[in-house]
Amino acid sequence: MERGIYFDGWYPNEHNYHPSMPPRRLTMADDFVEMGGTVLVWAGLGGGVISLPYLEDEAFGAVPQRFRQHGYVNESEFIAYAKQHGIDLFGIVFEAQAWEFPAEVQDGVVLAQNQLRGVGEVTTVGLREFSTDTGPADWKPFRHYFPDGLVNSDGDQVTDLWEEVVSRDLEGRPLHAHWVEVDGKGQSCYLADRNNPVWREYLKAIIRIQIDAGAPGVQLDETDVPLLALRYGGCYCKDCVKGFRAYLQTLDTVPAELVGVDLGTFDYRQWLLDQGYHTGTAPQTFPLYAEYCRFLQIAITETFHEVASYVKEYAASQGKTVRVAGNFYDVAPFYEAMVDDVDVLVTEMRETKYQQPWYYRHGVGMAKGRPLVAVENPYGGVTAELLAEVKRGRAHDLFRLSILEANAMGANMSLPYGSWLGTEVKDSYWVPKELAVATGQALVALDPVTTNVSAHSVAVVYSVPSVMRAMMDSDMFSDDGRWFEPAEAPDARPESYWDTIELLSRSGRTFDAIVLPDEGLRADDTDADTFADYAAVIVPDAWNISTRQHRALVDHLDRGGRVVVVGAYGTELADGAAQELLDHAGTTHVATTADVLEHTPRDVLGAFTEHTAVSVHRLEDGSRAVHVVNFDQDADADRVTPLTDFSLGLPGDEGTAATTPTTATLHRPGTVPEQLPVTLDADGVPWVSISTIDLYAAVHLA
Repeated sequence: MERGIYFDGWYPNEHNYHPSMPPRRLTMADDFVEMGGTVLVWAGLGGGVISLPYLEDEAFGAVPQRFRQHGYVNESEFIAYAKQHGIDLFGIVFEAQAWEFPAEVQDGVVLAQNQLRGVGEVTTVGLREFSTDTGPADWKPFRHYFPDGLVNSDGDQVTDLWEEVVSRDLEGRPLHAHWVEVDGKGQSCYLADRNNPVWREYLKAIIRIQIDAGAPGVQLDETDVPLLALRYGGCYCKDCVKGFRAYLQTLDTVPAELVGVDLGTFDYRQWLLDQGYHTGTAPQTFPLYAEYCRFLQIAITETFHEVASYVKEYAASQGKTVRVAGNFYDVAPFYEAMVDDVDVLVTEMRETKYQQPWYYRHGVGMAKGRPLVAVENPYGGVTAELLAEVKRGRAHDLFRLSILEANAMGANMSLPYGSWLGTEVKDSYWVPKELAVATGQALVALDPVTTNVSAHSVAVVYSVPSVMRAMMDSDMFSDDGRWFEPAEAPDARPESYWDTIELLSRSGRTFDAIVLPDEGLRADDTDADTFADYAAVIVPDAWNISTRQHRALVDHLDRGGRVVVVGAYGTELADGAAQELLDHAGTTHVATTADVLEHTPRDVLGAFTEHTAVSVHRLEDGSRAVHVVNFDQDADADRVTPLTDFSLGLPGDEGTAATTPTTATLHRPGTVPEQLPVTLDADGVPWVSISTIDLYAAVHLA
């Protein structure tokens, strides 16, 4: 399993100043060895969205002798040092950020940047100065990197890169990546648009420098750009307008609003303005909103594939092998078609909670066998509260749980190392080193009995097209009303997937998330074998299921499988087709999510409560390990209340002496592995009794 470290390395008691991280020291890599890390995310080489010369200075720049005294190195040297210790640093490509910073300059020398101190001429440095060759004197000229310049989709030479690549609102004003700007510092970060071919070429130049600097991995951040611009009321730049025009011309049926309109010259932005729409109105209320969202879903899939593929292509041209990671944020449905383009799936998660094992099970399903590495979100959930408690010397159990629960579910939650706390808090996320090391070493000790391959008998179907509209209409695309008043979708469909998997997790059930793709975004490989290993397949509100996916489920039923349907099913199929599944003898149609439990088998028996979670890992040798997490935090005592005399039964293991487990090894963080007896009850079910489970236990059955 990968063990991630969220290595921003921002300073304590300081704002987290994107996009360039603080200078690296050798001691940092030594810390990572102690913490048991294998991969570093958001870890360096981020300054390309200021300029390419700035990025080269990060990668290869001279380090003053005084700094060498204290172990400071440039990024390429740090990458090599970390690699010698078995740790892969992923260079970060901020795909949505285009920066300009305030600066003070004298005779072409930068005396102050971002944090001014009243010296030199006040100016700016960033992408505009880079593309116009008006930046610092030691910056190589723009044509050094692009000998023929960069030509935009209109056929014009780019003269101002910063203005060229920005996403725009309905009135054509630039949109900002507000989530990374620190107020009061004069920073300006435009929200860049990957639909613009100029920006994609620029991102490729960043990637070349990162690979030349020795980065063993490239992490693509903000992978949904410019779809994410919808939360600000955009994007309506020239390239999005052109792309939407081309998309409309591919449709078999012209939308009713456009009958009689010349699609060869159609300008969506101007068309909306002509009808009186304006910025500050929810895009969800605009005509053609559904079609525009669909265009953006297709566009982000195609452009991400182009950029991710380039990482591999350029690395191969240099005789290197480089892994690609993608930040798929909250693993929303529109990311699913991009998964095949990455080697590591990173999730920043929309909301960080004290207990969310169902989220990790969903992410593991989306990752389809790839490592899933998560990091906390400072803007959503409990991160700031948890950090405040840790600073008081409290909440150590809660911190450990925040890392360990992901491991139990077959994923990885990164250890913080000066990680991001957003732009509103003047601080970064650090925990005491001994706490980070002990938690990291607990993951190392659990690694032999941990995998992302499960041994579960229940599957829950995640139908991408069925949940897509609910996601597009969610508050994620209104930013909690900051930019426009959210609008309720008039034709919103119910969505019960998340309720279903949370209920299962809180009820001591195990499950796998089986993702059924949107066939308009990627080729579908679903067949009856997809469900063959499962005694029960739960299908929550899969109203927009494809003919192929429906056929696979029916074939599974015909083989003797069981399907539990919650809510709507197959309403977009041909008339009457859904009944083949709904009327099948192997199908149970329940009225509510709560009714699922009585039709769901248990893989593990025991006194599980809503404060516990369980998962069964299938190890490489075919044996299994049962992982149990105890979330029962006693706030007054500031510790988790231990489970005592806890017994686990495995009903799937009744059988002959040759097939029933005979030995078990108990693994608990901070203790030596312990051999436990296995006993059989009257029904032949093997049981293991554990005297105490503090936070976590893994029982390996041989």
